[in-house]
Amino acid sequence: MLQQQPSTMKSLKSLALALLLAASTYDCSDDTTLRRHSNPSKRRTNYAKLSPPNLPVKECESPSLRGVRLHNSFSDRGRMERSLRWEDITDAVEHRYGIPDGYLLGMVAQESMGDPTLPNLIGDAGLGLIHMQPLLTNAYGLRMITNSRKLRDFNQGKRINRILREMNYDLVDLTAHDDRWHPVKNVDAAARMLADHYQRTGSWDAALRRYAGRRSYPSKVTRFARLSSDDDYLTELAADFDARNRSLVVDGKPLTYARYLDIAHKQNACQFGISKYRTLPRRVP
Repeated sequence: MLQQQPSTMKSLKSLALALLLAASTYDCSDDTTLRRHSNPSKRRTNYAKLSPPNLPVKECESPSLRGVRLHNSFSDRGRMERSLRWEDITDAVEHRYGIPDGYLLGMVAQESMGDPTLPNLIGDAGLGLIHMQPLLTNAYGLRMITNSRKLRDFNQGKRINRILREMNYDLVDLTAHDDRWHPVKNVDAAARMLADHYQRTGSWDAALRRYAGRRSYPSKVTRFARLSSDDDYLTELAADFDARNRSLVVDGKPLTYARYLDIAHKQNACQFGISKYRTLPRRVP
């Protein structure tokens, strides 16, 4: 027995080290995480199995915004100017799934720069205000332009670009071809995927990392989320927009940034059924 003691001690040390490493990869940074994993009997929601919202789509009359001068879409200001047009949608979806304020808007700014027609630039068929690849689009129940279960589908990417040209980038017409062009359905599906990741990790930052598969993704998203609620930043953004568009008149009135957003949000409500979406039951993880 004495000869086995060193081996036994070595085994115990190895076990202790393994347990320590496992604990270090487990995010227990908040009370929510501790509560979730101290209650193994809690039933999890399979968000992939929830049906996408059944929402009407219709073409609505809206003031023409031709001639609006925005910052370059790759710049922070350009991303935020465009993304805030969809804040009424991201707010409603965040409320439904208990996602931290501004996270979905931050994802919009990072993924599509606030342009719902913009696919992944590499042509791999990622699409939507919050880009979703074909494999995950299929998993979360959205209809696609072509049937695909590939993570990256360059043939579908070519088809997407062809339909964009044929439909002249008209968002309402595009929704007939792919649900990812429906802003509410797309953001809802991305939120369900994020909620699934949160259930598995207990951390929204970890959920963001899993969504994109990149370590830097959470910091980029949360930075845009903070900007979306920074009053000083938003005041500066609006003043800059107003100065660049001071000569632009829409329906007989100067186009301020506040009015620009109001027109966009009213159009969202009319075209994509956001009022009906707000009546759906909450599904907080």
